[in-house]
Amino acid sequence: MAETTNLQLCSFQLADATFGLDTMLVQEIIKVPDITKVYLAPKEITGIINLRGKIVTIIDLAIKLELTTEVEMTNRKIIIVESQDEHFGLVVDNINDVIHIDGEELDAAPSNVRVAQSRFISGVFRDNEQLIAILNLNEVINPAEKKTE
Repeated sequence: MAETTNLQLCSFQLADATFGLDTMLVQEIIKVPDITKVYLAPKEITGIINLRGKIVTIIDLAIKLELTTEVEMTNRKIIIVESQDEHFGLVVDNINDVIHIDGEELDAAPSNVRVAQSRFISGVFRDNEQLIAILNLNEVINPAEKKTE
């Protein structure tokens, strides 16, 4: 019953990890422009930008995923995505390649991923010697909630 699906992933670097995002979710990739700060926003919300008349909320994925990056903000990139009729920009360290994979090659997220991060990862893909964590966009763009376990 399960049908094989081919995926195209936009792969990117964040700290010392490689992540992937379905290219169907990616609208464009831009350099970091001037960002307007949004006061009282969660710490991962860097601010907002006006991108050709659209207000885009900018999320720093390093902060959201509790990773430490050494890359200066001006040298980073922003992946523009749209979800639920809103535009979001995901700040990443660097953009890699588009990777074509067979959906059957995806594995579940490893059990050793911290609980705080595991909800942001929908699966992993092994590309030669590296693991690529597939980003769960819906979880990333939803406001942080304290979950009880």
